[in-house]
Amino acid sequence: MQTTLAEKYKHQTYTTDAEHILGRCVHCGFCNATCPTFQITGDELEGPRGRIYVIKGILEGASPTLTTRNHLDRCLACQSCETTCPSGVQYSRLLDIGRQVHNEAMDGPLVDKWTRILLRKILLRPQLFKLLLLPANTFGFLIPKSLKKHIPPLGKVPAVKSTLNKQADNQRTLIMLRGCAQQVCVPEINYAATELFNQLGFNVIESVEDRCCGALSHHNDATEEARGLARKNIDTWWPLIEQGAESIVVTASGCATMVREYDYLLKNDAEYSDKAKRIAELCRDPLEILENFSGHLKARPGTPDRISYQAPCTQQHGLGIRGRVEQLLQSAGFELTQQKIGHICCGSAGSYSTLQPKLSGQLQKNKLEDLTRENPELIATANIGCLLHLQSGTEIPVKHWLQIIDVDNTGL
Repeated sequence: MQTTLAEKYKHQTYTTDAEHILGRCVHCGFCNATCPTFQITGDELEGPRGRIYVIKGILEGASPTLTTRNHLDRCLACQSCETTCPSGVQYSRLLDIGRQVHNEAMDGPLVDKWTRILLRKILLRPQLFKLLLLPANTFGFLIPKSLKKHIPPLGKVPAVKSTLNKQADNQRTLIMLRGCAQQVCVPEINYAATELFNQLGFNVIESVEDRCCGALSHHNDATEEARGLARKNIDTWWPLIEQGAESIVVTASGCATMVREYDYLLKNDAEYSDKAKRIAELCRDPLEILENFSGHLKARPGTPDRISYQAPCTQQHGLGIRGRVEQLLQSAGFELTQQKIGHICCGSAGSYSTLQPKLSGQLQKNKLEDLTRENPELIATANIGCLLHLQSGTEIPVKHWLQIIDVDNTGL
């Protein structure tokens, strides 16, 4: 796709990237076949190909409008289209550029703007988030059921703590990102992961100094804030890497996808670009380590055998490990139900469920109907956003897959 940039965009930092990405698109439309919003609306401008034309038009001089901004905002950034695209178009990066151009040219609706700011101010401060959730969870019995289901739970630290930050004799050391919402709502996930890795011979360091991965800021009009968070995490992790930590394990697939983007996010930062590239290379989804021990994993006692696994978009498309968690769970003894739309987003997509409740709600409904069609006793997933979003729409327990597996020490 040939693009003639308007003069005011020719010398921006994103110019080369935009032209390269647009140049790879052959407007075939394969992307629309797997786009969640296009499948619901049938609107060409609510699919990747239409949004690419919108961004191309603006970069060529068309004026951004509230309508074009809405088309871009209604994208989930699930990256399903990138997996489908035969030309390798990096659509999600082009989407970020399009949103940045819009932000520079015009403000969005005031309510939308302040909602994004409040989400960042609250979720990036775990103690504040916990403080706000405490009364809502304590007096939940007073809240109408229709409203209560949208209030995240306040997680409980296990009574018997795992060996976080254990200075053991284990030869291999992993760094584990704490996360922001996850450490408040479901801290049990990282505790379960740490127990698994400890039993397999890894020492796990969970630094209290790390920050949000930056995804929430990056996707909500605050990319500079995201870069600042990335730099703080790099400063926190770098001494540990120099001391021999071999990987950075991120238990939320959405956060892992973001950390893997640090090299791109900071590529123009002379001080941090090399370190960011190394951090991105060391970032691991737990699956990428645990599958090396698949013969030593089993179902956690008391866990149902028949489950549905919801593979987050960030795991399938962002990390590119589609189908591998399912294989590990099956080898651990679980029976997995079949799905028809396993490649379609559940509608969580970070803050999307708050900013686009109508589309998000329809996607949640469709996903839960698919996940529960064969009557599983439990739904497993790999991302905190998906977990909370799905749990708000069903009575079936939803857990992170790390919470349902255990180590079979036989032969270790």
